[in-house]
Amino acid sequence: MQRLLTVLFLACSLIATGQQSVLKLTINIPATSLEAALKLLEQQSDIHFSYEYTRVKGISVEAHRYKEAALETICRDLLKGTSLMFKRKGDHIIIGPVPKRDRTLSGYVEDATSGERLIGVSLAVPEYQAGTITNAYGFYSITLPEDSFRIQLSYLGYQRLDTVVAAQGNEGINFRLQVLNRQLEQVTIRGGRAEQIEASSQMSRINLSAAAVQAVPRLLGEADLFKTLQLLPGVKQGTEATSALLVRGGTPDQNLILLDGAPLYNPMHLMGLFSTFNTNVLKDVTLYKGAFPARYGGRLSSVVDVSTKDGDMNKIHGDFSIGLLSAEASLEGPIRKGKTTFLISGRRSYPDLAAKIYLNAQDDAPDKFGLHFYDFNAKLHHKFSDKDKLYLSLYNGRDMMETRYRFQSGYKNNHYVSNLGANAGNLAGTIRWNHVYSPKLFSNVMLIGSDYHFKSRFYQEGQTDQNAYTDYQQLNSGIRDYGVRTDFEYHPKPAHSVKAGVAYMYRIFTPGAFRTRQTQSKEVTVDSVNDNPDIHAGEIDLYAEDDWDLSRRLKVNAGMHFSAFPVEGRFYSSLQPRLNVRYLMPGNWALKASYSRMTQYVHLLANNSISLPTDLWVPATDKVKPQDADQYALGIARNVFGNQFEFSAEGYYKRMRNVIEYKEGADYLTSSRGATWQNQVAAGQGESYGLELLLQKKSGRLTGWVGYTLAWANRVIPEVNYGKVFPYKYDRRHDLHIVGVYKLRKGIELSGSWTYQSAAPFTIPVASYEGLDAPATEHTDHYRMYPSNQRINIRNNARIMAYHRLDLGINFIRYKKNGMTRTWNISILNVYNRFNPFFYYLDNYDNGRPRANLTAANLVPFMPSFSYSLKF
Repeated sequence: MQRLLTVLFLACSLIATGQQSVLKLTINIPATSLEAALKLLEQQSDIHFSYEYTRVKGISVEAHRYKEAALETICRDLLKGTSLMFKRKGDHIIIGPVPKRDRTLSGYVEDATSGERLIGVSLAVPEYQAGTITNAYGFYSITLPEDSFRIQLSYLGYQRLDTVVAAQGNEGINFRLQVLNRQLEQVTIRGGRAEQIEASSQMSRINLSAAAVQAVPRLLGEADLFKTLQLLPGVKQGTEATSALLVRGGTPDQNLILLDGAPLYNPMHLMGLFSTFNTNVLKDVTLYKGAFPARYGGRLSSVVDVSTKDGDMNKIHGDFSIGLLSAEASLEGPIRKGKTTFLISGRRSYPDLAAKIYLNAQDDAPDKFGLHFYDFNAKLHHKFSDKDKLYLSLYNGRDMMETRYRFQSGYKNNHYVSNLGANAGNLAGTIRWNHVYSPKLFSNVMLIGSDYHFKSRFYQEGQTDQNAYTDYQQLNSGIRDYGVRTDFEYHPKPAHSVKAGVAYMYRIFTPGAFRTRQTQSKEVTVDSVNDNPDIHAGEIDLYAEDDWDLSRRLKVNAGMHFSAFPVEGRFYSSLQPRLNVRYLMPGNWALKASYSRMTQYVHLLANNSISLPTDLWVPATDKVKPQDADQYALGIARNVFGNQFEFSAEGYYKRMRNVIEYKEGADYLTSSRGATWQNQVAAGQGESYGLELLLQKKSGRLTGWVGYTLAWANRVIPEVNYGKVFPYKYDRRHDLHIVGVYKLRKGIELSGSWTYQSAAPFTIPVASYEGLDAPATEHTDHYRMYPSNQRINIRNNARIMAYHRLDLGINFIRYKKNGMTRTWNISILNVYNRFNPFFYYLDNYDNGRPRANLTAANLVPFMPSFSYSLKF
């Protein structure tokens, strides 16, 4: 091969100086080998023949007699019936293989046991230096010359497949990968897809498996997706133990959370302590912190794309787990083997059951107490053929809370009743149809529905011998989505792929409807509905992106995303370019750069650094503009130390516009003041920048990662903080995470994580003055004017305490002969009992001296927990 390439290079470098002469020969060629015949022809013609020996070896030719025959005619006769051709260049004739037609190989890669489609499998053809990876539905497409070739498939946790594909024209081939025998004996933490990090143009992307989520130590026995994502560089938590994702200086509403393609809003339980994902049904989780592919839009800071299992095609199996907080069960299997599968999973917490034991011993225990959450997942997958597949996915999750107090005095008719209740949650579903039009063209059509709703109510009544009264209040808010989406993938060549699509989403916003009714002695004193009416809007998205290897060193992913948002007679539109570039430097170091523009048409009104159900989802309107951001990133990446470690370093800069905040003194109950929410918010700009370092070990007995972030996040809003720049409430300068999982021996796994975060900003008043609790007018009764101390605040002007915590865990795994796997997990959070405040409140402010007393509440002290799971 080396000889042939050298000859071809020299031959192509020759420049013809004149028209080639027609050479005629008289020659007798006996029956012999092709190689001998070519040498005889070379001697008598003084023409040099170049060819690869292995191509002509073993080929015989019949005897030929020629008289004054053209050299081209003789060559054509000798090569007739072979797979070779010739080309004359002056005094040279090059003999090589006949060019073959391109052949497109496509199909799916799946688990050999369950039939589960595998996402991100690497397919490589070393002979042609070509390769690809499977998409989000396990589909691949690769185009190569029509010939037999060796193809290699690799995927973490599965046996490597090295096979030869015969040349039989265009066809679909499905590959099945076997699980590694040692998979049950160790947990593999996966931080990236099987392709090497330097091979991809994509940056700012991290991929996690369900095994990674279940491996880290658990709060109250709950394996939590968002808490695992918070251990990655560039991702921060709001306050102690909460699950809010704060990515590169962004806010929780700036994260696009997708579950099988459906958006989820505020996907958390128990005031933000736990995320809503059942980890036993997770198949793949991909986090984009920046460098967003053109197919994603609608948020500024991140995309969390979650895929659930499709269901086992061959046999029924499931699992059950129970911990201190909740119990979970799932079941999957075939309805019709090889054709239709099902998956169902449910989780229910029981803090109300445990609380009753404690409350029953208290003198002032409530008459009724309820507090729990639940999650339910269901999925159907039907295979019409290798070209058509249908998926139905459903999720329903909700938090429920209710307390009721009843007091009865010694008098017959004297009593008091108070009832407080709230519920919040998501209902989401998708219907997806995958179709393969040709080996090069794949499509996905999806119907989408999502409904987030929050409802709270308060009722109290009292009665004495002299009087009776009632008080009823109710708040409703939420957001509903109904949409359709179509995506296409086209793979013309191995080093070239094109994706394009269009989507439409119809949204109904309920910013907040507040109902109040009060009676006094059976007379209605207040009866009003102060609501912000529903707002109807539509969002249109179109995109196209092109991923192209321009050379071995240079790879580019360029795209464009267009979106539009008609609302209340206003038509917003945005053109959002996306660009990712990778240049392979000496030593296989990949230099990567990206630029992304993102536009967001929804806002979240929140007062706190944790995500609460009372936070309101509102749209861009005629008065409130959409948010948009430009993000730049530059980094290097490489697999190091024999490809056992993956290293990346990224610097980023993000500029955000039209981010909104409540004005000073405003809160979410704006309707109770008779004003719309639009009058209670102010818009400004945000800026964040920093450096992220990540070193991962993804195989072996010890797996894990070390991540460090140096970051700044600031805001400037004209009507907040006197228009001056202030550090945002999520700003933490330093962030360090060390995560490890170690297989001590078969059946025993150790895990640990240590986190350090520098102090977050906090607002402490800088001065106070004596004022009135309400403006005075000429009609004001001076006896009812109450003086009060008014405070002057500088937003986030202090930093109180750094945060750090060590968590440890151990899994005791037993593999039973009947195929069942039993696991005991013991976790200890905050091993050295560090006091990390959940929140501060101003306990006392000295008006005479510059002194303020703060009181802090701690949520996670030294806290052991355990859980039990059984797979069958």
